[in-house]
Amino acid sequence: MSIAELLLLLVLVTDPFGNLPLVLSALGRLDAAAYRRAVLRESLFAFAVLLLLGWGGAGLLRIFGISEPALHIGGGVILFLLSLRMIYGGAQGAFHDGYSDDPMLVPIAVPAIAGPAAIATVILLRTQQQVPLGRLALALLGALLVTLATFLPGRRIAQWLGPRGLNALEKLTGLLLNLIAVNMMLEGVRRFLA
Repeated sequence: MSIAELLLLLVLVTDPFGNLPLVLSALGRLDAAAYRRAVLRESLFAFAVLLLLGWGGAGLLRIFGISEPALHIGGGVILFLLSLRMIYGGAQGAFHDGYSDDPMLVPIAVPAIAGPAAIATVILLRTQQQVPLGRLALALLGALLVTLATFLPGRRIAQWLGPRGLNALEKLTGLLLNLIAVNMMLEGVRRFLA
């Protein structure tokens, strides 16, 4: 896969546009400087988790005896369910209460940005696609920059797009993710039958 393809895939599975309403609701009471610090911190935590799993995820699969076809199918199912929630529900619905005004690590870094779909995708990229760690790190850096470019001006973006615009953007992202999920499941079944 090219860097551009990796970047697009990682942006879709980390879903900065779909997570923007969650970020705004979780961090909405912070002043501008605290909001920027929290967004930077949570984004860096999420991408550190993803890079760590890209580095050591294959070893975890071996320890637990999980095959690549199982990871393909399981990751595809998770992506599929996430995409349906993005299309028909709302990404912020699962994480709406029980957190402080300035959450640390949960729910923004994990599971919103570095959620099951992103984790499964990163592990699959390293195990099935044999993406070198340096290339994965570069694509993750690009996805981090897209996330920051979405979250940092998030309050202005939300005002500009309005609730309906944010909703439409999340649904479009969900549709693209749905197609990737179906492809992952079909690839898992193909590898299992081979």
